[in-house]
Amino acid sequence: MSPIDTERYPGRMIFKHLMDVTFPARDQSLARVVADLSEADAGRSADNLITNEDSIGRVADRLESGDDVYLGVGPDQNFSFIARTRPRLSFVLDFRRRNALLHLMHKALFALGPDRAGYLERLLARRPRKLPVNPSSDDLIAGFEGVTMDRDRLGSTIAEVASYLRPLGVVAEEEWPEIATIQAKLAGPGLNARFLALPMYPTLARLIRSKDRLGHPSHFLAREDWFQVVRAAEMGDRVIPIVGDFAGSKALASLADWLRQRGLRISTFYASDVEFFLLRSGKFPAYIANLARLPWSERAVLIRTSTREILHPERAPGDSSTTILRPVAPFLEAAMLGRIGTLEDLFL
Repeated sequence: MSPIDTERYPGRMIFKHLMDVTFPARDQSLARVVADLSEADAGRSADNLITNEDSIGRVADRLESGDDVYLGVGPDQNFSFIARTRPRLSFVLDFRRRNALLHLMHKALFALGPDRAGYLERLLARRPRKLPVNPSSDDLIAGFEGVTMDRDRLGSTIAEVASYLRPLGVVAEEEWPEIATIQAKLAGPGLNARFLALPMYPTLARLIRSKDRLGHPSHFLAREDWFQVVRAAEMGDRVIPIVGDFAGSKALASLADWLRQRGLRISTFYASDVEFFLLRSGKFPAYIANLARLPWSERAVLIRTSTREILHPERAPGDSSTTILRPVAPFLEAAMLGRIGTLEDLFL
């Protein structure tokens, strides 16, 4: 496998694609930024390699694009939010280093696959049936559904991913087998991949078919222009995975300082269902203190999901989760006054 041509993949030029005259000159690599902002890995390894939230698309049509920063957590659902908000920079924070490795794998796959079919061909290690020009979600699924995984294709993709990522210095030598394991665990079930491989959660195929509240496609693979937004961000090193606890002592505090030094503000924050666990563990006050340190846009919004069966007016029929969109400012005010103490308080 020949090395990746760095002239064809401008993501090798670390951070030089931000192209904003207000940014100070920087010589930090992506690896340096990841290391500077990350905490020690504190999470158990688990196969949460794709989202279990089939409701995230329900807020997609209400998201606004802008020139600020996106902050999220978890695996692939972040791509659909990034595709809609088109942020200048995106940070994906998770307390498991494995999540960062998963995102680095996706980074390579976005660069290696010039379009949605090429990305999925590598992600699923399957060569699709003939696809129409500009395929829909259903076309993509029909093209890959029922196709047997190609072990040779998986092997060549593992080599391609390593060749692309190695020059960045973001993966330690002992972590390459873990990335290969992640690739194999996603490719094996293909479109039937699920969160934790548990049957009660939606398949990748179902997620790709997800809709917004108006019945329109919402997944980042539903449209080529959405895919290309994320691809450009990944190749420009503008999607940065960091390791950290939302209630931890380093990651969010370091990120707050890093953003302020560059005059950047967060306009979209995706918390998934992390807040529930922080409430349950008694870490919620530390989380709120960390959020209060971050620089927020005046129009900043928070996206949160409950994967539990809750009665809520915004829960769509047939969904196994509930996702809502709320402004950040009143939430922070209520939380700092001690008015958020239960899951129900979060979903008012």
